[in-house]
Amino acid sequence: MPALSPTMSQGNLASWAVEEGAEIAAGDVLAEIETDKATLTWDMQDDGILAKLLVKAGTKDIPVGTPMAILVEEAEHVAAFKNYQAGQSSSKSKPESDAKASSSGQQQPEEAESQPVEQNVRIGPAASHLLRSSGLRAQDIRPTGPRGILTKGDVLQAIESGAKPPKEEAKQEEAPSADKPRAKQSQQPQQQQQQQQQQQQQQQVDPKQKPGTKLESPPPPASSLQGTHTDVPHTQIRRIIASRLLESKQQIPHLYVSRKASVAAITQLRQDMKQQNMKMSVNDFIVRAAALALEQVPEANAMWDAKAGERKAASSVDVAIAVATDGGLITPIVKQANTKSLQQISGEVRELAGRARANKLKPEEFQGGSFSISNLGMFGVDKFFAIINPPQACIMAVGGTQQVVTMKDGRPNFTPHINVALSADNRVYDDAVASAFLEAFCSNLSSPVRMLS
Repeated sequence: MPALSPTMSQGNLASWAVEEGAEIAAGDVLAEIETDKATLTWDMQDDGILAKLLVKAGTKDIPVGTPMAILVEEAEHVAAFKNYQAGQSSSKSKPESDAKASSSGQQQPEEAESQPVEQNVRIGPAASHLLRSSGLRAQDIRPTGPRGILTKGDVLQAIESGAKPPKEEAKQEEAPSADKPRAKQSQQPQQQQQQQQQQQQQQQVDPKQKPGTKLESPPPPASSLQGTHTDVPHTQIRRIIASRLLESKQQIPHLYVSRKASVAAITQLRQDMKQQNMKMSVNDFIVRAAALALEQVPEANAMWDAKAGERKAASSVDVAIAVATDGGLITPIVKQANTKSLQQISGEVRELAGRARANKLKPEEFQGGSFSISNLGMFGVDKFFAIINPPQACIMAVGGTQQVVTMKDGRPNFTPHINVALSADNRVYDDAVASAFLEAFCSNLSSPVRMLS
């Protein structure tokens, strides 16, 4: 289990992206991991073949560092892990001849050379990954690489020969006798000095630790809220939302611009239309006004092309409307909204919102769009800034209606206004484009009669 965020101590395995026996290339997605921040993809760093999955998809609260899978370089090594299980019993004991030679203190130089290095083993990156996956210890395997480096081939040979991981309980190793010859007599003085420094550092970590006892990492701190909450698993759509919005905040330079817009004319027009049995919501007028503003300020109807590194004009005005559902937020799209009448927009928004809450939208009805609107006014929110929904370059957040004191004929007057706030990609929108769009939008709202055509 990798640490995909600085504060991550454990994670959930949402799904595997590959199956056992599949070939994997560097950069391929191996799995989806739910962290303490969001659901992230686990991308491969090396090429290889997935020999064994050690953890089932859906497993929760997996500590960082737990073996998850085994990757090998050659296809013939896959069979060696067919029946392998993580956490098997301890490794094989040393041969009797080695034990006798050790106890008697009579060792030949050749035998001493064949024993594994107990301290300061140099390990290659691929071998280190296999050691974590298999649970074996580096000091139990004889290195054959140049300058004593433990290679992936050494670990694979040990696994194929039947080596098993040590028991989880710490073991005390027998203290070496005074007359026991040291292994690796040919080691350089510098290497011996490094070993002594490493031993001193280990002793400083815990002076009470007995020699040869395996040091275990402290368990993660227990949550102070344990037993006072209920864990609710993420739905797939919430995982996607979390991933996309995280990407948006990390990669898109957000420009924020806001102003008040008068809805006095809309309020009066809605009352007149109601008498004629024509029901239009304030949100319908907002969608229509935004669509016309995008047509009037075409520079605002654009997005950023990351591959080309340039601004890209949208081919049509497609306005996405944020709709809250039980599964999460979804944005159905009113396509070519600038060409549709207020009545058409009103009917389409109601239909799309209804099917969105019933989870019956088709992918093409909520994927894409050139502009988004999120209206929280009906929930009592006065003002907020939303997060851009990529690949779009702008989202407009709409707050609730407020009575603002204005001057009319030299006398104070209360006029209904709404707060509108743009969150725009500063690579597409500069201050002038954002201001021009808001000016056109507010002008359309103040003259709603022209939006009826």
